[in-house]
Formats: sequence, structure tokens, C-alpha cells
Amino acid sequence: MSLNNYPLLVLWTGLCFLGSFSTKAQQSQTEIDSTFTVEFPPDYHLFLGDLEEEVVAATAAQEEEVYQLSFDTTSAISIENIIQEYDYIPSVSDELVQDRLSCLQNRIPLNFHERVRLFIDYFSVRRREYTLTIMQRKNIYFPMFEKVLAEHGMPDELKYLSIIESALKPTARSRVGALGLWQFMPYTGRQFGLKQNFYMDERMDPEKATHAAAKYLRSLYKMFGDWELAIAAYNCGPGNVRKAQRRSGKKHFWDIYHKLPRETRSYLPQFVAMMYVLNYAEVHNLIQEFPNYEIPSEAVYISQAVDLGKLAKEMNVCYEDLKTLNPALRFGYIPKGVENFKLRIPSMRLDHFLNNSKEILEASKYDGKLVAVKGKGEKYYHVVRSGESLGLIAQRNRVSLSKLRVWNNLYHNRIYPGQKLVIYSAGATPPQRTQSKSSASQTPKPVTPKLVLGSGQVYVVQSGDTLWDIANKFKGLTVEKIKQMNKLSSSKLKPGQRLRIGG
Repeated sequence: MSLNNYPLLVLWTGLCFLGSFSTKAQQSQTEIDSTFTVEFPPDYHLFLGDLEEEVVAATAAQEEEVYQLSFDTTSAISIENIIQEYDYIPSVSDELVQDRLSCLQNRIPLNFHERVRLFIDYFSVRRREYTLTIMQRKNIYFPMFEKVLAEHGMPDELKYLSIIESALKPTARSRVGALGLWQFMPYTGRQFGLKQNFYMDERMDPEKATHAAAKYLRSLYKMFGDWELAIAAYNCGPGNVRKAQRRSGKKHFWDIYHKLPRETRSYLPQFVAMMYVLNYAEVHNLIQEFPNYEIPSEAVYISQAVDLGKLAKEMNVCYEDLKTLNPALRFGYIPKGVENFKLRIPSMRLDHFLNNSKEILEASKYDGKLVAVKGKGEKYYHVVRSGESLGLIAQRNRVSLSKLRVWNNLYHNRIYPGQKLVIYSAGATPPQRTQSKSSASQTPKPVTPKLVLGSGQVYVVQSGDTLWDIANKFKGLTVEKIKQMNKLSSSKLKPGQRLRIGG
């Protein structure tokens, strides 16, 4: 579908909607589906693409889709080793690729390298279906990326970085907990203003996350004065880039290439390769005939708890469309206590909402039953993922480590991937720890009061300690403070390690 026909389609869809509001009886008999897939011609598609492997975390508490690229991003296969399954795949010389890269280059260097060439062949030959899927999605997000990057005075080319990060999936989650189009880790996301709590996670908000990514990339560029290094640091952190510079005695990306982490060595080449392939897609016979486009939407501001399912019925729009427009809402509802929460709704329903907002909001109130498994006084479950610690799980669910042990009859901090942990929310009455005969007669240990921090105080890590445990032993100490004072990039500790915990 061409963009020239897009206004006519929107008008046509609006006329179709008028017919759907003739009587309430007709509404009840009509199954409400996406306004952007049902009424449009059969060649229009929205949010297809099952290329990435979907891994669903098996937890009743929070079902979140985990997307992973189904190819190994640390390696590529040269064009000579590929069985060509398409009618026509052009063969392009290195000289021609180099010339085209020079034509594309603007503010960010697009240096030709054998690694770049391997990924160009990978995306344009071996993984053509993947590239076609990216071409299908890019019109949904690229206009917004371009606008936000321009507002921050950032290179337009950085919009291609989100493809390498998330394959343009706003709910993409990595194995280590990075989330969203720009794959922010929780701590980094908070640093750049992305709110995260039980109800919502703004790392999945496309616009807010893009603003945060622009700020982060700008800070990295100021740090290194080099876009290639800034992009590398976005992947592995500025500390690893500096370490590679120290170890090699050199400064530029391709000079420190072999000293960088393995994943980062492929990160920049993938960025350059994807930028090349998308700009020269047609000459590689990559033609996407069914592009997706952003759902035209407007923002309304809500100051009450709202169930998106009920709101969709009241507005006669597709529930999935509302969820797509508001991916930061983790459970499909706006929580209580919000003030002027920005909710996006389809543009064609804005007038209807404004003219009937009082009745619509009254009928759409969240009644607390949507996520009863995690409501007040309920229990829910968490399935342990690789790399998680008991302390980290306790922190994310806002419960104490000791309670988490009691609820799951644990006498240590050892857990394993796939283990199912029960967690009780506020107001619940959890059962007491199941005691063995040998321990039933033992006197319970008194609660140890929190210690007071002293100037220059040092703590020696004991076996089984986590940062959460250590922070809970001292008044006013948090995991973030410990990491900051000791310049820790991860939460891993070793017995005997000395940590500074006092100012």
C-alpha cells in the first residue's frame, strides 16, 4: 500500500465505523477486531511477523514475552556458503559496497570492513525473511525516531540502532533483563527518566524510551568524541570501551576491535550492515509489498484507574490496538492514584471519547479483578530466569529476602533457572515456614537490628551474601549506593571481597 492512498483508506475506514454504530444490538452482535486490519483491504497488515523466537516466562504473576533474535549475532556466514533460494539475489563487489557506504555516510562514519561485509551478506542473502520483516515494521517507528533524534540534535542514522537492539519490538526483553525498543537495563533506564514499577515500565514506551536513548547516546558521544565508540559503549558500557583502549594502547573502534567484548565486536558492524541493506534494499531484490504503518493516535489524559478491556468495549475499538498503543502498561490497566496519565487512543475515536468522556470513564473503571493473581491479599509465582539471584527477585517484587525464604522453605540463597517461587502480596496471610522435626523445637532467632554506618566503613563479603542482604544490614544503605561507591557494574560478589559501605 502506498502512502499516497493512506488518507483515502483512513477516510474509508471512518465511513465503515459510522455503519457500526447504528444500534446497540448491532454492536453486541459484531466482534470488535482491529480497526486497522478488518476494515482495510486484504493487502493491509498490522503487526505480523513471527520471525523472532518467542520465549514466554512461565509465571502467573507476570506473563511477559521475551523476544530473541533467532540468529547468532556474533557471527555471520559469507555469501559463498549460502544456498540461494530466491529467483534473483544480486552479487555485489566489495568496491561497490564501499562506494555505496561512502554515499550514505553523514555524521557517523560508515567504514567498510570485512566484518561489515559479512553482515551485509547475512542480512541481504541468508536472512532475507528477517530483513523483510524489519522493512515491514520500520514505518511504524522510524518517523517518530527521526522526530525525536532531531529534537535532541542527534544523527538521524541512529534510528537503525534500534533494529539491532530489539528488531523493532517494543516489548523485546533480553536474557539479562534489558527491555524495550532500545533495550534499557533497569538502572540505566531510571537514570534517564524511565519510570518502572509494578504497574508500568516506560522502557516499553516507544517515544519516552527514544528520548532516553537519545540522551544516553549524546552523553556517550560527549564522553568519547567518537560516534563509533559511543555506539559500542551503548552496547557494552563505557567502562569496557575504556578497558579495551587501555589494553590496546589505541583509541579508535577498529584499532581496539579485538579487545572489546565478543558481542560488541559484532554490534557496530551489524549497525552499518543493516543501514546499508535497508537503504539499498531494492537493488538487492528485497521488496516489502505489505508495509505496516503506525496506528494514527491521539493522547488523552486520565486521572483514575482504567481497565483497557472495558475502555475498548465502550469506545468500540480493538483491545489489542489499545495495548499496542500503550505497551508500557504491563497488565492492561491504568493503576489507581495516577494524575494526568497519558493514554493513547486511535485518532478516529478521539471526538467520540471527548464528547462522552464522563460516561466512558465511569463504565471503564478498573475493579481490581484484572490481575487478581497479584492483587491485594493474593499470592503469585515467579519462575527463576538464568542470571537472577534471590536478592534481586526480592528487590523487584518489593518483599524482604527473609520473607521470600520463609514462603518457599529456603534455608539458603541458592536457586536455579526454572525454579518456581511463591510470593505473597500485601495483605495476604502466608503460611508459616514448614519446620522439620529437628528444627521445630529450636528457639527462633531474635531479629537483628540494623547497624549504623560509620565513616570509611568496609564490609567483607561472606559466602551466600548478596548486595540486597548487605544493604538491609545497615540503615540508609541501598544496593545502588553500594554499586556506586564500589564502581560495580554487576551484582556478582565473591566471598572475601571488600566493599566500601560508609562515606
